[in-house]
Amino acid sequence: MNKRKVFIVEDEDESFKILKKLLVSSGFEVDGVRESKGVMEKIKFFKPDIILMDLLMPGLGGFEMCQMLNDDKDTQGIPIIVMSALGGGEELKRAFALGAVDYFTKPYDFREVEKKINKFIEYKKTSSEE
Repeated sequence: MNKRKVFIVEDEDESFKILKKLLVSSGFEVDGVRESKGVMEKIKFFKPDIILMDLLMPGLGGFEMCQMLNDDKDTQGIPIIVMSALGGGEELKRAFALGAVDYFTKPYDFREVEKKINKFIEYKKTSSEE
């Protein structure tokens, strides 16, 4: 069985390392970036089952990346869960309008994050088999 693949887009080094370590220890194959440069090529190469996207990134932000992912035929079906310290409001409405399927706020409960990831990977798998 193939490992479930998660791609992390997170500019904060410590957050990236912690999230990656938790996901790997839970059996996921994980890759990611800490900057937006080359993100589309890396995602296309890795072919993740799901993307965890920080909204507040230097340079190309999470909103713009969501738009690019959903505009590209190679990446438009990949579920995106946004991560934000903002906690809601207009930012989340905008992220959902750009194709995000869910969100979590920082700091987060990893068990909840893992449940969301598994839910959307399973949903994507069953909907693509139909």
